[in-house]
Order: sequence, then structure tokens, then C-alpha cells
Amino acid sequence: MDIGNRCVNCGEDTSFGSGNFVNRIPADADYESLDEQGNVIFADGEYRDGYLCPDCSAFECDRCDEMISIDEDICPYDVYDEDDPRGQEEFSDGSWRVHFECLTKEERQHLKESA
Repeated sequence: MDIGNRCVNCGEDTSFGSGNFVNRIPADADYESLDEQGNVIFADGEYRDGYLCPDCSAFECDRCDEMISIDEDICPYDVYDEDDPRGQEEFSDGSWRVHFECLTKEERQHLKESA
């Protein structure tokens, strides 16, 4: 089902002028989606084609548990050179996606040197 400019997760408007247009991303989904009160927005198995709004495309930082906006995360392969095996694994504490502010001093230094 084409839901137009609505977010496939929360149902919010992502059309021009909504405040969600610039950072929306094309998406589809078929999982159940609930609002804050637990009411069903979209049923499980109900396929929908539309967009993800900026809030629904954000994810938790592995170190501070605050939300990271799309394209603002830092992963090990961003920090370490392609020849460095650490770039293919998790950070030393098991983290994978983190805020820039959550990088260790050593990780920031590697990131600066690789830029």
C-alpha cells in the first residue's frame, strides 16, 4: 500500500512544509507499529511504502544511549584505516555506532589522522 508522504513507522507527515521533508528517507515496512498509548498505527503484515521521518530513522548510541540522527554516527571503519583490522570489528568496548562526542581520546586521534 502506498501511504504517500507518511512515515511508514509512526504515520507522521513527511511532505514539503511538514518539517520532516528534508531528512526523510524512502522506506517500506510490514511490521506492527504502535503509538505512545499502545494503539496500532499499522498492523503486522500490513505492507506500506512511503518514507521514514527523521525521528524514526534515528538510533541509539551504543555508549550513551541517546539518539543519533541519520548520517551522524561514527563506526570503527570511519576511525581506523582500511588496513587496520580494528576497522572491521567493534570498538574495544563492543560498541559499533557512537556519537562523535562518545569517541575515546585515542579514537578521536585516529579519526583525525585518517581524515
